[in-house]
Amino acid sequence: MIHLDPRGFAAAYDRTPLRVVHDVADEPLLGIDALVALAETHPDALVEHNLGAVPVELPGGEAPRLGRTGAQVLAEITQNGSWLVLKNVEADPRYRALLGRLLDGVDPHVPGGEDTRLLREAFVFVSAPGAVTPAHVDPEHNFLLQVRGTKTMHVGAFEDDETRARELERFHSGSHRNISRIPDGLDAVALAPGQGVYVPPDAPHWVQNGDDVSVSLSITWRTPTTSRRGRLWAANHRLRQRGKTPALPGASRLEDARKLAGARALQVRERVLAGRG
Repeated sequence: MIHLDPRGFAAAYDRTPLRVVHDVADEPLLGIDALVALAETHPDALVEHNLGAVPVELPGGEAPRLGRTGAQVLAEITQNGSWLVLKNVEADPRYRALLGRLLDGVDPHVPGGEDTRLLREAFVFVSAPGAVTPAHVDPEHNFLLQVRGTKTMHVGAFEDDETRARELERFHSGSHRNISRIPDGLDAVALAPGQGVYVPPDAPHWVQNGDDVSVSLSITWRTPTTSRRGRLWAANHRLRQRGKTPALPGASRLEDARKLAGARALQVRERVLAGRG
């Protein structure tokens, strides 16, 4: 389970990173042999890998990769300098049960009447020594739990609203998750087995792996609040393309409601036009 201080988690929730501890470092499902076996049957679309010797800032989102299968990359991870993620491992019942056990323990501590049950997902990251995960954002609440090896998560916030709006409007409108520049003042959170970090949605972060192979389990969830906010960032992107200067999500409840209504109307119109085609 993840061991949380309820008061500290409530204060950090949806706002700031928070260190946590957990007891899944000895979980057999997260050993390299078990992950290689999973990669052999996991859908190709849910296995992503690339070489780990990449810049911290990679705004185009493209990185070189080996011409190998995911299972081959994993089996040779100590020598090949790669970074790999098995996405949505909850598709496997064993990993889905592990995800459920972990987030069921978090639910009683989620503030604001929300819980983790809207969309639970799990990702396993395996990184060669020294590998870098470039600076990016993710739309979900996330616990990154270190299982093997060490890494340092650099995480925090955008330095100003203008940069935040530019990056999040682009990302929530369907572009890649990598950001164009590392914000100043990110916290460096060193992680060893049994340690983890809560990362709030849309928080900029990048990762530097340590001197050994690293295995991390990322368990994520979305809520009505995060889904609504993502739709608002996308609406702002469309308004800005029309020469408008929209307010940030949350600045005005009335304006937010108007944007969401407009987005729903646009979706209906697009479906009607698609049906005519």
